[in-house]
Amino acid sequence: MVRKRKTAKQCLIAYQRKRNKFKAMKYLLVMLLSIMMVQTPVFKKDYAYHFAAGYITAHATRSIIIEYTDNEKFIKFGPLVAAVTIGVAKELKDKYDSNPKSTFEWQDMLYTAGGGVTLISFTINKR
Repeated sequence: MVRKRKTAKQCLIAYQRKRNKFKAMKYLLVMLLSIMMVQTPVFKKDYAYHFAAGYITAHATRSIIIEYTDNEKFIKFGPLVAAVTIGVAKELKDKYDSNPKSTFEWQDMLYTAGGGVTLISFTINKR
């Protein structure tokens, strides 16, 4: 029995299906990680919120950057810069807030940046 060769269109459709499955798995992994961080007593809820805020900020920034530029380095590292900037700005706001108990917490800033790094690690191998 001789196998029929796939056409270019069939190969493209198969590739797109595989890519869509991979994309869905990545987003599912991030959502599960976020849920686990909130539910697990090892992580504080505050850290999970910082991680989610960094990821959402980086994702939104990446979407905006893609609309306006084709610069690959800017597309890859701009969202990380945005996530770090948001993390630092929030912690500076906490430090100089009117509440005397508020302080600059490095761990909060690192979790916010970690959300941006997660997005970059998912998009670094995209074509």
